[in-house]
Amino acid sequence: MGAVVVGAETRSVEARVDLLVRQTDLLRRIREEQQVLAPGQVTAQASARRLARANRINEACQRLQLELINAADGAAWSPELTAVRALAEEVLRENPVLLARGPLHVIRSHEIPDRHVLNRAGRREKRKGFGLHRHTRNDEGPSVVVAFTPPGYEQIWHAHTVDEYTLALDVRFVGRYAAGDIHTLSVEDGQLFHFHPHTYHTLANRGAHPGRTFTLKFPVGMSVWLPALQLTGAKLGAAEVWSASPDPDTSDVRIRRFAVRDEYHTYDLNIAHLQPGARVDLRAEEDIYVYVLEGCVDARHGARARMASANDLIVAEPTQPLCVRALTPGTRLYWASNVAASPWQSAEAPRDPRAA
Repeated sequence: MGAVVVGAETRSVEARVDLLVRQTDLLRRIREEQQVLAPGQVTAQASARRLARANRINEACQRLQLELINAADGAAWSPELTAVRALAEEVLRENPVLLARGPLHVIRSHEIPDRHVLNRAGRREKRKGFGLHRHTRNDEGPSVVVAFTPPGYEQIWHAHTVDEYTLALDVRFVGRYAAGDIHTLSVEDGQLFHFHPHTYHTLANRGAHPGRTFTLKFPVGMSVWLPALQLTGAKLGAAEVWSASPDPDTSDVRIRRFAVRDEYHTYDLNIAHLQPGARVDLRAEEDIYVYVLEGCVDARHGARARMASANDLIVAEPTQPLCVRALTPGTRLYWASNVAASPWQSAEAPRDPRAA
């Protein structure tokens, strides 16, 4: 595959659009390469190479689309740019779970490729995604999108055709939505936004520190994304904030659980807070996916053991329970779907590996 050039030195809109359209053949070749990928036979280096090229094209499309907002003939170029961007985003949904080998595997944070979404000011918000399955693309089944939102960043207005449930972490997030007027909601770390179908909304991190959001998507919810650059509020929608109290488990393990139930979604979102030495044993009929939010953990699956740190993804087959034990203070875990969890306490805290 040739190098991707997206025309920073090309000044005319027509030439820049043409250059991006000519990337279609490259994107199609990458997509064909992805279609024959097999679980356990994908390398992080090859995946990063494929997605870096698609990400550069995707960002170039977004930047040009933003530049054309106020252009007199901007709408004329929209269909071509939209088609290229859609193909790039399809490539960017390559599932990092394809990297997993064996009954227990830890996919490191740097092995989950980055992509970026631009806001109206042209600022970038990093995204990572992974499927809760071993198919080639994230959107071939339920998948999680993690957004790393920088301080002072606000998304472009957008809507989905189904309910969206977004868990906020780390900082206070502000959500705005249109319901005959512009309404505002705010959530603290560990709360959840629920936006109803066709509700135009936007999220903002107005603080001084970066934050994260986690959104579990199903194929029906990923198929249509309806962006808008500005709204008067005249459109009708609905939204609310959810909170969850910790389950009465043990003093060393506290699990907050959100039960999501609607026409298209049936799953649980879980956030577990573990004291050093405490652990959870997870069992399921399908693969188990645990995302380490903070801290360092020891993951065990039968005789196999792996260590995982913040923003790593643990993937375990259902042949045996997955035991995850906290090695550091402030450990938090995230997992989705119906996974049975049994908390355990430890009388002796392990040594913090970060002190070595």
